[in-house]
Amino acid sequence: MAQSSPTAVPARRARPRHRWRGPLLAGFCFGLGYGITQRILVLQLPGLVQLQQGFDVREFPGTSLESLRLRFGTGQEEIRGDLELLELERQAKQRQQERLDAERRQAAERQQAAERQRDERRAEQERALQSLPEIPPLNPVADPGADAAAEPDSFAPPAPALPEPSP
Repeated sequence: MAQSSPTAVPARRARPRHRWRGPLLAGFCFGLGYGITQRILVLQLPGLVQLQQGFDVREFPGTSLESLRLRFGTGQEEIRGDLELLELERQAKQRQQERLDAERRQAAERQQAAERQRDERRAEQERALQSLPEIPPLNPVADPGADAAAEPDSFAPPAPALPEPSP
């Protein structure tokens, strides 16, 4: 018979493993390093961090704008590279030209209207003159070829009657 001995080792209970501790520790270390680096950069401690260039800045080799200006003799002019600005200026010129054209058209229309009114007034005056009856002149001028005695002066006023002479 097999008896169990009281001295037998009890079965070990397996302890749960905490797998989340490793990533937590790595994240904590990363955050701490990031925070310290950010703080040092914000403080700009010159002894600890040097982010400046270790060499002198030189001009780019080639032709510079100043050398081109010296060579071709142009003064300080604005470099026209802004296409939006160029487009706005073109549109402004176009609008101004359209306004000038509209003003010219209006002036021409006003002038034509004034000419039409003058022509209408002249035509009305001519019609009014033609519709008036003809009035013979008060002192008719005889034609040089016609005899003056043939036609008596019908429009001359009658002579006033003179009183009889007394003896």
